[in-house]
Amino acid sequence: MLAIGLAFGVALVAASLTSLSAFAVDPPPPASVTEPAASGEHGAGRTQQPEEDDFRPTPYTSFGEFNDEEESEDTRFFQYGRFFGVSLGLGYEGAPGNRGALFTGGIPAYELRVHYWFDFNFALTLGIYSAKHQYTGLRENSADNEQSKHDFSLFKFGAELRYYFDTRDATAPVTFAGPFLTVGVGQYTKTENDISDPTTVAKDNAFGLSVGAGLEFPLKPRKSYLNLETKFHSVSFNDTGLSVTTAGSKVTPDTSGLFFTVMASILFTY
Repeated sequence: MLAIGLAFGVALVAASLTSLSAFAVDPPPPASVTEPAASGEHGAGRTQQPEEDDFRPTPYTSFGEFNDEEESEDTRFFQYGRFFGVSLGLGYEGAPGNRGALFTGGIPAYELRVHYWFDFNFALTLGIYSAKHQYTGLRENSADNEQSKHDFSLFKFGAELRYYFDTRDATAPVTFAGPFLTVGVGQYTKTENDISDPTTVAKDNAFGLSVGAGLEFPLKPRKSYLNLETKFHSVSFNDTGLSVTTAGSKVTPDTSGLFFTVMASILFTY
């Protein structure tokens, strides 16, 4: 009996060690991916599940207040553009037609202007200019009985709109020259007197128009420029239609015609 008991005890210990060895070595079976707990479909909340982007238009996405292209152009203007300027010019004023045949002088003509730029292409100028002419003759309906020499001064105060061409894609000389066009309006004042009697002064005011073109050469970019421009002025005074008798009893039927100016000016910008 003792031998049987010992044999049974040895067999029981061996079986226990075999089962412990198998439990320690063999890995646990893999979890099935089809189980809800393993896949996370029911084990995790909706906040941890990725959602697709929703690009459907809404009242907040269908309206855009800003234009990227305009903002970029404004930014470029504020970085590289000009804002204000002052220019002083000297030049010559002449006249074709009957005025040109009668008047002499016209040099020097003076001009002073202030400038304001809206953007790279458009600028507004306000300014004054003055020129002086002479002629010898006897005006129709004049109280004088003989020809005399007269001083004829022209003064203008007005505004002009200047348009600069976009030359970014042009050749280097054209870009350097900076071509522009001008159109303006102004009040023209004529002062005329007999040189032999300077106390007798005749004044006349008239509204006029001007058009022209020019070139702008940079001396120091964004600081100083040389402007060369030509303008034609259309203005008619009250005595424009009166004839003038000049030397040799030659009669000029009227003093109609345009004025033109050729100016060179230095422009300082800020």
